[in-house]
Amino acid sequence: MSRQFRGSQSCLRAKKSLGQNFCIDERIPNEIIKELNPSNDYSVWEIGPGKGALTKRILDTGADLHLFEIDERLKDILEELSPKEKITWGDFLELKNEDLPVPTKPLLVCGNLPYYCGTPIIKRFLEKGPTPVRMVFLLQHEVALKASVPVNHKEYSYLSVHTALFAKARIGSNKYGPASFVPQPKIDSSLLILEPIQMSEQERQKRLNALKYISALFNQRRKIALSTLKRTFPETTDWIERFSKLGIDEKARPENISPEQFLELFN
Repeated sequence: MSRQFRGSQSCLRAKKSLGQNFCIDERIPNEIIKELNPSNDYSVWEIGPGKGALTKRILDTGADLHLFEIDERLKDILEELSPKEKITWGDFLELKNEDLPVPTKPLLVCGNLPYYCGTPIIKRFLEKGPTPVRMVFLLQHEVALKASVPVNHKEYSYLSVHTALFAKARIGSNKYGPASFVPQPKIDSSLLILEPIQMSEQERQKRLNALKYISALFNQRRKIALSTLKRTFPETTDWIERFSKLGIDEKARPENISPEQFLELFN
């Protein structure tokens, strides 16, 4: 049974339209703090602070904290914890990079992300920046798993490759069941810990270019990768020669090709 605590005395109800599930399990903020390791040496962005269960723990570390929250019903709760100028209201995915606060120290990012927008938020950081030192997000367990598994794992997917091209990823040590949240979701949750790779804009573009080919392959993940490439991109290159040069088996499926091999194959 999960241990419970009150992040606030508010009886504010979660909004289904925002995918809200408020954390009531103290193990979750404890694990996030352990993996994020914030201190006064860092700027921290928390996305979706909700009622502030994690926010209080971060503030206790002395980190320079900025909050991003879409639900303005939480204003009274969050403004008791943080100055108004340290809170940005609205949909994080709709904010342009130039509208984001400029971190004064190395950046850490964390949050209990709604399941419908968790992957888009992570992709936004990895593809467009800014590039944090570390990110720790609570996500649907299956998503966190797929984002962190290696080649040849049964859950290896486009998301696995996409994540690996931009970050070192691993899944947290705990799985949290529905009873860890209010209202209770129908799925389990886990932490995804990401350490983004520092790279030039030119290198980032190389990886983004590779993704259009990788996406096409995983759309037909059970098909032989070489056959799919020859059929989908017939005029691009001599795929047989490329496979041979890189030592990739001509009968390999997408799930048998590593992120490193994909990057070499498509650049």
